[in-house]
Amino acid sequence: MQNLRAPAASALITVILILGAGSPTGATSSTPPGGAAPTRADAWRWPLAAPHPVTRAFLAPASPYAGGHRGIDLAAEAQQSVLAPHEGVVSFAGTVVDRPVLSITQPGDVIMTVEPVDAVVAVGDRVRAGQVIGTVGSGGHCPPGCLHLGVRLHGSYVSPLLYLEKLPRAVLLPTAPDATAPRSGPWR
Repeated sequence: MQNLRAPAASALITVILILGAGSPTGATSSTPPGGAAPTRADAWRWPLAAPHPVTRAFLAPASPYAGGHRGIDLAAEAQQSVLAPHEGVVSFAGTVVDRPVLSITQPGDVIMTVEPVDAVVAVGDRVRAGQVIGTVGSGGHCPPGCLHLGVRLHGSYVSPLLYLEKLPRAVLLPTAPDATAPRSGPWR
């Protein structure tokens, strides 16, 4: 019985480390706080026409006020059409510091923000996925030719790629074959 507990405990620790359960805020986890990533049926559309080169990746902050990159940057052309990634209601369209920003809220306490975007929609407008919501503007932390996309779930920033791409499911394998386990599978 003792021989079976060690591998089970090791597997549990591995799962905890992979899922980031050790984070007190969940900020560094790739799984959105308060729930799982959306299913494929809920997947969003990219806010720009293909291709979708990510020029700067999401980097979760260690705490709500720490440094990080709270979204992804996509290569874009000035005045390129920006599309609504999902259905929702425009909750903000205006200037923040030195750049035009647009936010869309959807059920489930999810807010998507794109910048710099010169909006063609107004606060309160309902938008559908794929609808033109503006054009790539200028200003902000992105160099010209860049669109920043951020996503907040229940107030915490999460990687937009959780919504835009189907991420592969993690498959856990034993670290070493157990002498008492049946000899089958690829680790024979």
